[in-house]
Amino acid sequence: MSRILVALDGSPGSEKALQVAVKLAQQNGGQVMAVTVLDRSGDPHLESAAEGIKAKVRSHLEEILQSAANFARSRGVRLTPVLREGHPAEAVIACAEQEGAEILVVGGSNGKDDRPGLGGTADQISSHAPCTVMIVK
Repeated sequence: MSRILVALDGSPGSEKALQVAVKLAQQNGGQVMAVTVLDRSGDPHLESAAEGIKAKVRSHLEEILQSAANFARSRGVRLTPVLREGHPAEAVIACAEQEGAEILVVGGSNGKDDRPGLGGTADQISSHAPCTVMIVK
């Protein structure tokens, strides 16, 4: 049984990554853990001013994780949700290390999406992850 970690950010690429991670779990009876990251890599002086916004973002990330768990459950797969804080790539890599992930599934950028998120950090993740990384396009 493999330990599969999927990184989610709500983008279409991460939705595809979730689908692939769940399919892998279905095929080999693996365990799926989904991680999403509240980005805390910004200016520390703005942290206190942006707490209201961060609360809304946290709520949105929790919704993403709940939707992922529901999606997996509907396909007979148990998914464990994890919300981390920090720099997205660093937090995902740390989660993979701490949870003993055997494969890390991330969504890649489609080249049309300029918004920040996992598409922009997939290269960092793949370069430093402690396990096999699958980038889904």
